[in-house]
Amino acid sequence: MQKADELMSLEHMTESEILRAIRYLDPDFSAERTGADAGTVLGISLTLTTALAGALVYIGLYLRTL
Repeated sequence: MQKADELMSLEHMTESEILRAIRYLDPDFSAERTGADAGTVLGISLTLTTALAGALVYIGLYLRTL
């Protein structure tokens, strides 16, 4: 049992292992970050969709006048 305690010592763990353990023990920690990322993706996709629609309307109106 002592060897297992030595392996779980913070001095022997890398930063990624510590963060992985935190995410495992506290699932809300990673869920909060995922929600923030989803909002960003939604904002970017809405902006790109609006820009594409505006460009298509502009091209359509230009071709209509020819």
